[in-house]
Amino acid sequence: MIIGTTLLAMSKGELRSSKIFVRLCVGVFRPMEYIHPMKQIKLSGREMAVLRSIDYASGSTGTEIQERTQMEMTDIADVLNGLFDVGYVETFPIVAQITGANVEATRFEINPSYALQLKEAMKR
Repeated sequence: MIIGTTLLAMSKGELRSSKIFVRLCVGVFRPMEYIHPMKQIKLSGREMAVLRSIDYASGSTGTEIQERTQMEMTDIADVLNGLFDVGYVETFPIVAQITGANVEATRFEINPSYALQLKEAMKR
């Protein structure tokens, strides 16, 4: 326990230059600067167009998405499959695979856990 109290009393500069830090970096001690930030979301133009066409409050059907984006249903299905696989979009009713045939009747919603990050990614 002497090592733990010694580490708390040391400043960052002293801690980095000490031999104790090197031994503890194996996985026991990680300073805040070494924690990786969340992965940055990168979207293609088609993905952004489809996400913008989905209503954040109530979701949108495949037909509504097609009217707003003017894309082919098969292209919309491909983009939605990619977004669904990553977890950015949810379906109602739950569909295992989105195809051109079932995309029209399915309601698509933005996953609430990614909503803020997706809005930020579309601003860039």
